[in-house]
Amino acid sequence: MDLDFSEIKILVFDVDGVLTDGKIHISESGVETKTFFAHDGAGIRLAKKMGLKVGFISARTSNAAVIRVKELGVDFYIEGCKDKLNSLKKVLKDYNLDFKNLFYMGDDIVDIELLNIAGISASVPDAPKYVRDYADFVTEKSGGCGAVREVCDIILEKKGLLFNFLNDLNKNGF
Repeated sequence: MDLDFSEIKILVFDVDGVLTDGKIHISESGVETKTFFAHDGAGIRLAKKMGLKVGFISARTSNAAVIRVKELGVDFYIEGCKDKLNSLKKVLKDYNLDFKNLFYMGDDIVDIELLNIAGISASVPDAPKYVRDYADFVTEKSGGCGAVREVCDIILEKKGLLFNFLNDLNKNGF
């Protein structure tokens, strides 16, 4: 992969279909549940530890996502978002960043504009082909099954941060 990740400072992920497998489970009493992958969370925590900003954006609202946001301590979460582009413009302005600093990962029609405008973007293999075509690359792992960890590792590796972190671990131990 010959992408230049040096300008990337903020990672933004869609929720349904990227952080989850896209399935929405609703019980007979109306309680919604989602499944999140632990390795994705570990990748997000590592990216934050390495100094990157991390946020989630979703067209839907979800108590399960709010709980996951709190667990991971992400920098921001925008839910019920009908205009992802303008919402992220505001976020970037708040952090004094530009779209060239943005890594975006999405999997559906509402993500196409951001996949196209982000400095670097990715999608998942189970996204529709016409959506994947707008991404700079497609992960090997599916949404909710390690795709987020895959991109966190790629970004940290390409920025030289993963190598430095692992070297520090080898020198100082866990």
